[in-house]
Amino acid sequence: MMEQLTIQLAAVNMHKCNAITHALLNTSTNIHILLIQEPWYDTIGTARKDSSKEGVDVLGGVSSPGWDILYPGISGTQQPKMMAYMRKPDRSKRNQPCFTIGPWSDICTHPCVQVLDVWIKNENWQVINFYHDVQDKTALPALLGLNIDATTPTLVIGNFNTHSPTWSPPNIPRSTWAAKVEEWASTNLLTLANDPGVITRRGADHERDSTIDKA
Repeated sequence: MMEQLTIQLAAVNMHKCNAITHALLNTSTNIHILLIQEPWYDTIGTARKDSSKEGVDVLGGVSSPGWDILYPGISGTQQPKMMAYMRKPDRSKRNQPCFTIGPWSDICTHPCVQVLDVWIKNENWQVINFYHDVQDKTALPALLGLNIDATTPTLVIGNFNTHSPTWSPPNIPRSTWAAKVEEWASTNLLTLANDPGVITRRGADHERDSTIDKA
């Protein structure tokens, strides 16, 4: 009997922490696709430029030998609010899942939204990695402007920074934009993968626990 091989996907908000990102990339053994919100993104080198004697900074995310980085569609000095990592094949290991990922930067060019095509053998999935930067008024409209192909299995996952009785613990005030998120999900035939009310983010000393990270 042929063994069924699956891929493991994880998502996490890194709060721009370089060291923790390095630790996760270098110690995880069972994750194949890692989606990060609020990644560390800073100077990783210097490039030569004729008009600059000292060169110019090259910006990027945390790198690791075992992973390929996939950036969202950004331009100029924009900082990505999320990015994805794809584990490189390890030829020393047998029975590895075979998959490929292709970013769809032309579908959405926004630092808060990343659309990925995932191919597992002959099956195509779409993964949308999202970070709702509430300080950026264009972030949520960029997500809600996407039309999901009903014929392609799609996972929308990330940090929505949105509260609603549909998924939040009791007694947490509803976000004013929550209805827009729920309407968009319903229109695109998306269902909530989270268990309603189950905490996905532990609040700091002055904050409540919440369910802002969703799929």
